Amino acid sequence: MPPSRPPRTASPSADSSLQAFRGDLRAATGLHPLETTVVVITGVLLCFMPWAFGTMAVWSQLISLGLALSVFVVALINRHYRGHLAPEGDFKLIMWPKLVRFPLFWLGLVFLGYILTQALNPAWTYMTEDRVWWLDPTEHISWLPAGMKTPFADMNPWRVLLIYSAAWLLGSALWVGITRRAAVQLLFTVIVSNGAVFAIIGILQNVTGAKYVLWSLKGVNNTGNFFATIIYKNHAGAYLNLVLMLCTGLLYWHFSRAERRMERTSPAPVFGFFGVLLGIGVLLTGSRAATLLLMAFTLIAFIGFIVRCTLYRSEGRSPWVITVLCAVFALFIGLGAYFLNTGQAFDRIGQLLESGKSDSSVSSRLLARQATWEMAQDNIVTGWGAGSFRHYFPVYQRNYQEIYTYPGRPDLKFRWEYAHNDYVQLLAELGLIGAGILLAMLVCGAVHLIRKRVYLKPHLMFIVLALVITAAHAWVDFPFQNPAILMLWCASAALVGRWAELEARSARR
Repeated sequence: MPPSRPPRTASPSADSSLQAFRGDLRAATGLHPLETTVVVITGVLLCFMPWAFGTMAVWSQLISLGLALSVFVVALINRHYRGHLAPEGDFKLIMWPKLVRFPLFWLGLVFLGYILTQALNPAWTYMTEDRVWWLDPTEHISWLPAGMKTPFADMNPWRVLLIYSAAWLLGSALWVGITRRAAVQLLFTVIVSNGAVFAIIGILQNVTGAKYVLWSLKGVNNTGNFFATIIYKNHAGAYLNLVLMLCTGLLYWHFSRAERRMERTSPAPVFGFFGVLLGIGVLLTGSRAATLLLMAFTLIAFIGFIVRCTLYRSEGRSPWVITVLCAVFALFIGLGAYFLNTGQAFDRIGQLLESGKSDSSVSSRLLARQATWEMAQDNIVTGWGAGSFRHYFPVYQRNYQEIYTYPGRPDLKFRWEYAHNDYVQLLAELGLIGAGILLAMLVCGAVHLIRKRVYLKPHLMFIVLALVITAAHAWVDFPFQNPAILMLWCASAALVGRWAELEARSARR
């Protein structure tokens, strides 16, 4: 490609030398219109989901499935590169071969087929009369995975299939449809910017003592256990943590690039400010697990920045600059936490560490996990069926009075919709076969990242760490039962995989 015309104030030789030194001698071409469309629809989808009350309702899940399907279709359309998009000559990019070579596409298809088999082969049928409900055994094919025929509006295999299909379509679409690092970075920027606005709304609601979602939506959540528009604070904490860690990856990338190119300005401080907002948001959710994971990530990030500045001290920037910057951000978070009354979150953590199992919420979750494990053991190979937990768990729940009946009201029973441990619930619903398919998908993703030497790229490692920490959160809560978190996690996994591949390809040139 011919070099771009230099500014009038600089000589051609000086401009070329500076470009060569910075490593950007080749002018970047724009995104193909179809790739831009993929970015736009994906951005709309991932921005929509947290604002749609975490996409926990059927209507929002149907919209997310429609948008994910749209992205998938657009990503598979062949692309013709002409003119300024093809400086070395026109060519046609055929998209479907990359999808066919994508192992997670096929593993995901097998996983969805497994859930579909459970949906078509119910072993139990939900029955109701007046205000009483029960499960009746149904004739089914015993050697096939079986599920339960239960209401779609509550939860059943078809509803789970809807949610997972959207995640599968989106992940596959991003793997095929994203061909430029600029598209990856643009999507992450949109996600982080949306998360920062989300955090601001949550902070303002907390400061003003809002009793309803968005101050006026009375019918969405009447318990006050919401943050911004996510109706469960622990989910909001997990979501904000994930976005914060993605933000840190972008911050590091922009900072490193500006330092490498000796640029006086960069977007890094903006992402630093976004990170502060997201961190305060996590604290204000009051989620103990999210707060502990935030503290762990902050420590890792701080150590990483200090090590990085020490190793690259010769590049002309004093490590004390970054140390002071980190101190300022830490002071900002500390003052914000103090004045916004986030001490409650730390008080709850202290109570947990001091009392251990005596904390009622912790002990009840431990009992629920034990009961769910017993449920899983009774059908360990194929599971009881996707979406079956809330319907069949009472059989095991009644063995533990603390999580079965209200204190002093034996006539009132607790209803557990989730086990507060995604992995044990997954095993109970899908068995070793379903869990094994998902494990195979994780292994394939990890192998890809290792082959692309992602461990040598700190900005990508921050994103990988975001995925790992969110997965760790799922051991003590149920973040992956929230479609907004699940979709963002899957999208981030696909994007970091593409980013790693594109950087490896660029390094070979």
